[in-house]
Amino acid sequence: MLTAAVLRLGSPVFFGVEMASEDVAVDDLKKAAEEVRDLGSTVLREAWPLEPLGTLRQAIEAFCDIRRRKILDGDTSPHARMYATHGIGTFGALVNAGLIHREVLPAMFRGGAFHRLCQAYWGGDDFYVAINRLGFRNHHPIQSDRSFIPYHQDSYTQDVRTPQVLNCWIPLDPGAGRDAPGLEVVRHPCRPDFPRKDFGLRSENAAYDNITIDRARIVEEYGEQFMAPEFEVGDGLVFSENVIHRTYVTEGMTRPRINFEFRVFSGAHLRPGVQIAELGPLVERVS
Repeated sequence: MLTAAVLRLGSPVFFGVEMASEDVAVDDLKKAAEEVRDLGSTVLREAWPLEPLGTLRQAIEAFCDIRRRKILDGDTSPHARMYATHGIGTFGALVNAGLIHREVLPAMFRGGAFHRLCQAYWGGDDFYVAINRLGFRNHHPIQSDRSFIPYHQDSYTQDVRTPQVLNCWIPLDPGAGRDAPGLEVVRHPCRPDFPRKDFGLRSENAAYDNITIDRARIVEEYGEQFMAPEFEVGDGLVFSENVIHRTYVTEGMTRPRINFEFRVFSGAHLRPGVQIAELGPLVERVS
């Protein structure tokens, strides 16, 4: 049976308001960090305060509504229409639309379970995000399956200057993995640049064909080592950059859900010779 470490929120401050929570034992953090090193992932329960998650969800819904109206008015590019079809967006796009402030990110992160997991995993306290790499997805399983992402690795499209990344996948609606689409991960750190599926002249989903990994190939190398947890709002699933994962959806999952991906990297583990200032204005320190 596959198990995962469970952590609780630490007491982060959100716009000056301290969030009440329970402390996490140092030993629990070490075990969770070790689980990520050994198996590539760990589950965090009650790891995020609900208020900022609600703020984030409202911004995403507003952004999707604005984008939808622009499409109806014919005032968007083909690229924007493709993003809408697949339910894709970034935190950077929310900021550019004036729907949220960058300060939300460090307010959410500092002192919380994910922050302290990063400390246990990397050491130090020099953590950053690239706001254009913090993605969200808006899945409506009854309306379309275009937003479902096949098995893939985030490291395919990752900035090579930040080779190590921890991603905390956060559902913003209840029921993810139960009656709404969730997330499935391979329980292994996985090797980089895992062989991708060759579709030949066929196509399953043109937006994702070039990143798709075949399940049979995964099983051949790692066995049937898959995990697809059920989530409540406030939970998260942390995994490292090469972990193979996909949208987890079954026929019984009919409720829509929005999720957010909080990708963090350490300033002490950049590509040799790279300085944090070189990464540009879209990088935000969160620790």
